[in-house]
Amino acid sequence: MRTANRGRILVGVMASVLTVAGAGRADTDGLVFRANGIYRGEADISEEGIKCEIPAVGSAIPDGSFNMGLWNTYGVKTLMFPDVNSPFGDPCGGYIQLQNNMTAQGINVQQVQIKMRIADAKRLAGYVPTRRGWPLACRKLRRLKVFAGTRLDPVGSSNQPSSSAQANVAFVQLLPILSTQLISCLRDQYAPLPTEVYSSLRVVVSARAFGVADNGQGFNTNSVNYTLTLRHTCGNGRLDDGEICDATSPSNQCLLGECAEGFCGATPVPCVTNADCIGGCLEQGGPSECTCQFGGSAN
Repeated sequence: MRTANRGRILVGVMASVLTVAGAGRADTDGLVFRANGIYRGEADISEEGIKCEIPAVGSAIPDGSFNMGLWNTYGVKTLMFPDVNSPFGDPCGGYIQLQNNMTAQGINVQQVQIKMRIADAKRLAGYVPTRRGWPLACRKLRRLKVFAGTRLDPVGSSNQPSSSAQANVAFVQLLPILSTQLISCLRDQYAPLPTEVYSSLRVVVSARAFGVADNGQGFNTNSVNYTLTLRHTCGNGRLDDGEICDATSPSNQCLLGECAEGFCGATPVPCVTNADCIGGCLEQGGPSECTCQFGGSAN
């Protein structure tokens, strides 16, 4: 008899838990309010400018990782990430997809909370003082909040769908994930390291959103991760992805051919004489590392 009673009590407790969760009475970390990942929209990048489409359900492009230079990428300076003004800064990316799974209540998204760590930070801890996978000098920049004002209607809502093309789903762009101050701090800590110690830095970003339902209950989503790799290979003696030249390479990648019709070969570099087409590669450790600098009468 006692065993049967305990069984009935257990079933009753489980039913109560499911009812509470279904009614949106508890923070369920992704069951009620869910983050589905990081995405980007279609991009049209040309000399005329950068045009981006806001991602939509069915056409959004997964955007879980990105690579760029610590100082610059193909000569374009790294200022922040994502950078809507840089063709090499994932200008149309960094959108977190959020979904409301309740059928009777909407959710007003208030903020996205971000925290970061350096992958393999322990390996570099002998050069850069580190705690919990993050340089101590940048500890105040490890966490940030991106505020949002997006509403997610209930599942099956007849309201006008959001820009995502689905009323209970929205895409919120995280601008920035890495601020100018943070990138500057990471440079100060890691740029002086020799290339045999550090050739790339992986920043692992963990993001989760917070929203409030119509009944006033607050919900956090599950966390989704994103990895940004900051390359720093200048000075290793070879021409790597993202570099125009390398100062320690045995060949001069800044030799652009002969001056013809006011330009060096088939490049847009202007010239008056052939001497204007012979440049030099800037040393590593500066904002324009591994890019060509040309002198002469044309400049």
